[in-house]
Amino acid sequence: MIKYKALSFVGFTLGAALVLLTYPPTLFDDGLTDVIVEIEPTLEPTPSPSATISATAEPTASITAKPTVSATPSATPSATPSVTKTVVSVTTTLIGNPYAASKYGTVQVQIVVSGGVITSAKALLFPDADSRSSAISSTAIPILIQQTLQAQNSSDIQGATGASYTSAAWIDSLQSALAKM
Repeated sequence: MIKYKALSFVGFTLGAALVLLTYPPTLFDDGLTDVIVEIEPTLEPTPSPSATISATAEPTASITAKPTVSATPSATPSATPSVTKTVVSVTTTLIGNPYAASKYGTVQVQIVVSGGVITSAKALLFPDADSRSSAISSTAIPILIQQTLQAQNSSDIQGATGASYTSAAWIDSLQSALAKM
């Protein structure tokens, strides 16, 4: 049995030696061993910043191919500065003077102005001395607020139907608040 193993080993060794002697060494070479690579960058001015790098390999062994390596950066830096503009909006609360709504009570308006535009309005004082005045005010005040927001920086509003004294006092108080802008 050892005799057969020895013969097999000798046969394998002779066969491998025959293959190595018959075929050229480049068959088993990947072409990259013993290669010295010198990189010489070349930069060409272009409108957008980019660079091309070329390299030529000079082999120290007998290799017939000369590999060439080229690289181009994928990201292009921006040379344009970015400008950010920040607008600061000032919010101001303005309170109008109180005005009498005849014998029914007093009306005083508060408005909030943000960026030069009325963003909210409310009645600080309104007629509520009796149940009739309270009922009229509870209907008229939301209408007067809505008209004030729609008029935007103006006291030119229609007023609420059935609440002429309250509407007139609202307009006067609104005008005095707008005058403080």
